[in-house]
Amino acid sequence: MADDSRGDSRLLSLILESATDFAIFTLDDDAKATSWNIGSERLLGYSSEEMIGQNSDVIFTPEDRAKDAPEWEREQARQHGRVKDERWHMRRDGTRFWGSGLLMPLKDRPDQYVKILRDFTAQHNAEQQLRESREQFRILATSIPQLVFRTRPDGNRTWGSPQWTSFTGLDDMESRGLGWLYAVHPDDRDETQARWREAVSKGEYYCEHRVLRVADGTYRWHQTRAKPVDHGEPATSEWVGTSTDIHDLRIAQDTQALLMAELQHRTRNLLAVVQAVAQQIRRSAQTVEEFSEQFSIRLRALSRVQGILARSDHHTAALSSVIEAELAAYVSEEDMQRRIRIHGPDVTLDAGATQTLALALHELTTNAVKHGALSRDEGTLEIMWMEEEDSNAPSLSLLWAERGVPISGPPTRSGYGMELVQRALPYQLGAKTIVDFEPDGLRCTIRVPFNRLLRAK
Repeated sequence: MADDSRGDSRLLSLILESATDFAIFTLDDDAKATSWNIGSERLLGYSSEEMIGQNSDVIFTPEDRAKDAPEWEREQARQHGRVKDERWHMRRDGTRFWGSGLLMPLKDRPDQYVKILRDFTAQHNAEQQLRESREQFRILATSIPQLVFRTRPDGNRTWGSPQWTSFTGLDDMESRGLGWLYAVHPDDRDETQARWREAVSKGEYYCEHRVLRVADGTYRWHQTRAKPVDHGEPATSEWVGTSTDIHDLRIAQDTQALLMAELQHRTRNLLAVVQAVAQQIRRSAQTVEEFSEQFSIRLRALSRVQGILARSDHHTAALSSVIEAELAAYVSEEDMQRRIRIHGPDVTLDAGATQTLALALHELTTNAVKHGALSRDEGTLEIMWMEEEDSNAPSLSLLWAERGVPISGPPTRSGYGMELVQRALPYQLGAKTIVDFEPDGLRCTIRVPFNRLLRAK
């Protein structure tokens, strides 16, 4: 039995001496080292001759020794059978390393302990950098105005920033997986998911869609972009993305496109109007001189209308002035008195309302000149407006009524001018427009809320 015991002791000694990557040493209750393997020499810098019989607490940092950390470890090991040792340690040359190990009392020898320690500095620093990186990401992601998110490559979200919750009303757990899609406009969801299906092959995600703003229940256009954290493995990497509110930009772009289309239309239409005015004057003028005079008067009036539109970017205008200036471009003063009736309370329009209403009135006027009441001598036109109260807000109601023009029914094809009246006014001013083709002429009713860029005097 004695030979077996000595053999086991030699085997244990060989194992300890071979474990060069681990510091393994024993100590007594007074912290004096009783054994010191080669791994301890390599990791801590002390030789076995230097440490046997000496206080092993020298491997603790001064601040930990001041807090009695070595004594606390030994006490915990006695009470619980082991204690983890995860802290900074000191080498003989004064350098520090992050040690990870255990302290345990020796079986049948409660006054003796064995300590196993290894250098975990690289892993500890990597974990610390990862924590710092995550904290920096958290601070950035929660500070910028964009809606930030983390997601899998298929669009299944794993995290959403507080801004997302504040904007959409969906908390982080509700938004995980595909729950975030509930905040996307129903008409945009298919496109939103389709872009995710092609994201991995493209290496990025891009989509413009409408996202619910819970504060007022409206949907606002957002530009959503995402890229994989590991660009080399987009199919398995986590993705990070943002959604940026571009609603105002989209509205501006749509408005610009509408104005460009209107400019092109007006340029073409202006030539047709000039031709129609010339033909109308030619039928009534007795001499070339009279034609020239009347034609010049109409052209100057037409120029005044364009001036009103140009000045409306910076000034207000009376509704009656806008109407009269538009009609004066096409109708003689005599016809204005005889065939046209204009009446209503004083109403002042701000710049935006002037621009939009003047465009609509221009379309109605040119239509009347070319096809309606102002294209024939027996035709008449009445333009009246009044203030109306309803359950929501006061509004301006304007009626354009042509008479003396036999109409068999609505046209088979709606021209651009009527589309502008029926679509641009509701879009830009929140107006309600009704266009009826009565047997004796066109009727158009326009109702605009006063709080949409309209002010009563």
